[in-house]
Amino acid sequence: MAHLIEPGLTMLVGSFAPAASHAVAVAIAFALITMLHIVLGELAPKGLALQYPEGTSLWVARPIKGFFVLFRGPIVLLNGIGNGVLRLFGLPPASGHELVHSVEELRLLVTGMQQAGVVEASEARIAARAFNFGDLTAGVLMTPRTEMDALPLTATREQALEYARSGTHSRLPIYDGTPDNVVGVLRVRDLFKIVDSTVPFDVRQFMREVLMVPESKAADDLLDEMRSSGRQFAVVIDEYGGTAGVLTLWNLLSVLVGGIVTADVADDTLEIIASAEADGTRELDGLTRLEEFEEALRITLAPEDHDDADTLGGLVMARLGHVPETGEEVEIGGYHVRVEEKDGHRVARVRVTRVPVTSQTEEA
Repeated sequence: MAHLIEPGLTMLVGSFAPAASHAVAVAIAFALITMLHIVLGELAPKGLALQYPEGTSLWVARPIKGFFVLFRGPIVLLNGIGNGVLRLFGLPPASGHELVHSVEELRLLVTGMQQAGVVEASEARIAARAFNFGDLTAGVLMTPRTEMDALPLTATREQALEYARSGTHSRLPIYDGTPDNVVGVLRVRDLFKIVDSTVPFDVRQFMREVLMVPESKAADDLLDEMRSSGRQFAVVIDEYGGTAGVLTLWNLLSVLVGGIVTADVADDTLEIIASAEADGTRELDGLTRLEEFEEALRITLAPEDHDDADTLGGLVMARLGHVPETGEEVEIGGYHVRVEEKDGHRVARVRVTRVPVTSQTEEA
C-alpha cells in the first residue's frame, strides 16, 4: 500500500515521501482492519444471532467448544496473569458470581431484545415484573385486615352459607374471638356439602391449617413456600402478633403476569388507565398500590414516598400528617389527589386530577 501512496506524497513532502508513505499506509491498514474486525467480528455475527438465535447457537457450539479446548492453556495463563496484576494493587480477582449479569444488566438486555423484536412486549413486561418480584414483601401485596372477610369459629350453618353466597372469595380465614387470632382457613366449596344436611354444623369440621407469615416475608420466598407446602392462602402477621391481612397465591401470580383477568377480577393497572374521564380525572380506590399508580400514570414517586406508605390512601395520609377529612387534597407526582370517601379512618376513594401545566410553571 505504501508504494501506491508514495507518488502523491512526493508532491507534498518531497524526499520524506518514502517514510511518510509507510506511516500513512500503517494508519490506513489499521483503520481498515479495525473496521473489518468490528463489522465482520461483531456487528454482522450479532445481527445474525439475533435473527436466528437457535440455528446460530447450534452451528457455533462445537467450534467454540473446540476453540476452548485447544486454547485452554493460554486462557488459564492469561487469566492468572490478570488476577495477579489485580492482587498487586490489593484488589480481589473477580469470582464466578461477579462475572454473571446483574439485575440491572439483565433489564438492559431484555429492553434491547424487545427493541430488536426478539421478544414480545408482553414477555418483556413479565420479565421486568420478575426482576422486581423479590423486592416485594407480603405486607405490600396483602389484602389489609380492614378489607378482609373472615368467619368466626362460632359461626352457624346459616352464617357460613350466607358468606358463601354473598362473598367472592374461595377461601375464608376462621378466627377465634377476634380477627387477630386466626386459627384456620375454610374452603368455601366445602360448604356445599352441608346445604341440605341435617347433621349439626361445626366449622371445625371443615377448617384447614393456615400458613402464617410476617409482613417482611419476601414475595419470592413466600411463593416458594406456598408451592412446596401446597397451600394457596396465608395470613400476614404484624410485628405485634396481630393480623395485618391475608394473601393468596393468586395475588402473587397476578404480580408476576400483570393481573389475571376473569369475570370477577380485573388487572388493577388497566382499571386505573380505563377509569380516566375525558379531562383525565380518575376516581381510584384508596388501597391502590403505589406501584400500580406509578405504572398507570407513567410517573415516578420519590423513594421516601414508598418508605412512608404502600397504598395511595396511605400516602395521602402520610403527606397530610393526620387522618384526612373528606375534601382534603394533596399533590402527588404532578396530580391533585382529593379525598372523596372514607371508611372509618381509612381513605376509601380519592379523585385524581392532573395539575395544569400553567400551575406547575408558576410554582417553579
